[in-house]
Amino acid sequence: MKRSAVAIGLLSAALLVSNAWWVYSAVDVAHAYTDQQSSLRLSDEALSQALAIIKVAADPNTTRDKIVAEATRSARDASEPFEKEGFLWIGSLGLRFSESGRLLEATPSWSYEP
Repeated sequence: MKRSAVAIGLLSAALLVSNAWWVYSAVDVAHAYTDQQSSLRLSDEALSQALAIIKVAADPNTTRDKIVAEATRSARDASEPFEKEGFLWIGSLGLRFSESGRLLEATPSWSYEP
């Protein structure tokens, strides 16, 4: 009888450990999936915004104001554009302009390194 009690105890402990491992794995996978979806959403926003800006910026006679207006219109985030470290941040993109108003560079907000 003592042997069966020890066996039951060991099997119960093994069951608890294996279930804890499965719970941990499930939470980890759910967290990774959420991060992936967030990254995909940010990439999709930046891509759609960049494609809208390209149409306007391709015109050699375009102005900075037209590019900013299109970037603001195509941004999913309706926040006010702001300038920081030489870039005008609108939605998911940072835009850098020359002194003459020509678009020089666009960078996604999550990968910018000064």
